[in-house]
Amino acid sequence: MMITAADLKDRRIATRHADDAGLAEVESLKARLARARDKRVPLYLSRDEFLSICRWKLGDQYSRAARLLESNSEKRIKRTTQMAFSCKDKDAGFELAARVTILRLLPGVGMGVASAILALCYPKRYAPVDSRVWLSLFEEQRGSFEPADYERCLARLNELAAEVRTLDPKGAWTVQLVGYYA
Repeated sequence: MMITAADLKDRRIATRHADDAGLAEVESLKARLARARDKRVPLYLSRDEFLSICRWKLGDQYSRAARLLESNSEKRIKRTTQMAFSCKDKDAGFELAARVTILRLLPGVGMGVASAILALCYPKRYAPVDSRVWLSLFEEQRGSFEPADYERCLARLNELAAEVRTLDPKGAWTVQLVGYYA
C-alpha cells in the first residue's frame, strides 16, 4: 500500500522519542554544509565533504564504490560541484536534470549519491532517492533511477509534504523529512 500523509505523521510520532542516529547524522551533515553554503559563493564541496556525503548515502555499500569515489581529486570535486550548484533555470525539471547529470560525471556517483548531494546542500528543495522510498511512494520495485524518475519522486514527496502539513501544522514537514519517514 502506498504511503499516506497520515502514515508519515504516525511514523514520526512512533519514533519521536527514539534515539535516531541516522537522523542525527543527516542533521550534522546538513549543518556542516549550511556553514559551507554561507561561506562559499558560489557553493562547492570539498573532497572531505563529498566523501562524507558518499559514506552516509552508501552506508555499508561504500566499499564497493570507494576506489572510484576516492579517485576524484579536490580540484575535480570543487569544479564539478560548483558547476552543478551554479546551474539555474526557470524550468525546475531542466535545472534538476542538469544538476544531477553534472554530478554524475564524477566517477562513482550515481543517481542516489547525486540526489544525496543535492538533498544535503539544499535540504528545503531536495531529498535523496532510493529504492525503499520509491517503493513506499509508488509501490514499484526500482533498482536504478534517471533524472525524470527523481523529478517524479520529488513531486510526490512535495505533495505528501503539503498534505502532512495540514495534519500536523507544527511538525515542520519538509520534502526531506517526508522522504526520511517514507
